[in-house]
Amino acid sequence: MVSYLDGFRLRSMGTLVIGVVVLAVVACGGSASSVTPAPTVPSAAPTATPAPRVDGDAQAEVDRGDELAYTGRYDEALAAYNAALELDPDRLDALAGRGCAEIHTDVAAAIADLDKVIELDPKSSDGFRCRAEARRVTGDLDAALADATKALELDPSNAGVHVALGNTLDEMGRTAEAIIEYGKGIELASNQADRDTGLLANAYNQRSIARGRLDDEAGAASDVDKAIELDPEYGPAYANRAMDAFWDGDCERAIADATKAIELQPDWPTAYGARALCLADAGDLDGALADATRAIELGRIDAFAYYTRGLIYAERGEDPEATTDLRKAIELAPAADFADEIRALMADYGLE
Repeated sequence: MVSYLDGFRLRSMGTLVIGVVVLAVVACGGSASSVTPAPTVPSAAPTATPAPRVDGDAQAEVDRGDELAYTGRYDEALAAYNAALELDPDRLDALAGRGCAEIHTDVAAAIADLDKVIELDPKSSDGFRCRAEARRVTGDLDAALADATKALELDPSNAGVHVALGNTLDEMGRTAEAIIEYGKGIELASNQADRDTGLLANAYNQRSIARGRLDDEAGAASDVDKAIELDPEYGPAYANRAMDAFWDGDCERAIADATKAIELQPDWPTAYGARALCLADAGDLDGALADATRAIELGRIDAFAYYTRGLIYAERGEDPEATTDLRKAIELAPAADFADEIRALMADYGLE
């Protein structure tokens, strides 16, 4: 039997890494897709620690929602936005914030909320920006591109809009164009009088992933390090760097970064995927299985997560479970190169 837990076989599948913008992590209530939603960054720079709840203050609840969403605490963010809307049902910023957060929990609800924002305010660049991200998650890339383009038309100096456009272009395979948009977002955000370090960290991290896809390893490493320098509490950047370390064969660093990402954002699946691969590579198949299962149990559907768990099951000799997961991975991402890779792996393990 051949073992593929060496990182090299997996490297050929880099386009399917459960990275921040790569492959499928579909929110609960949504349909399967081939996109992982990047963390939606609020238009206002959040503080490091969410403010305490202030009963009867809708603005305070919106601010809390923004801060909680930025740190990946989406359920708590939704509660804050809902509290703001109970206090003031006409607050479009609360409705837009809720829609952005729902991308990570219920994409259908997100689109419904953002449709309402745009209906009430056809010039809401935030509405179009977030709906672009939501549509990207559903795999409707043409609609996502139309929304991102509209957001840019409405607010060309909005750094977050350029990042959202970059996310869609990258998912469409137009990665070189995406890198240009991320660069524009970084330039705009850097030149703001009140610099939004959260948005900058997100933009650098997204550009890092795109650069890695074009084999610009030095540029990718520089960008992800810059994201962490800007915001040492930004979990997705640690998860991204953990995957890079895995590809480089440095599992000790990968496990450290993945564990840090999990501490900061315990519901971010990329970190569990990265740590699962490294634990498996180190022979800790029980720990690897727990992490791979956790990535799936977050209520999202991810081809690479199923691939990872299927591979771990195969290493454990649990053939029926391995076969089920690997077939699921092909179902979710039927691209020929990925499917052929899995079929070859299954044949080597003697799986049907």
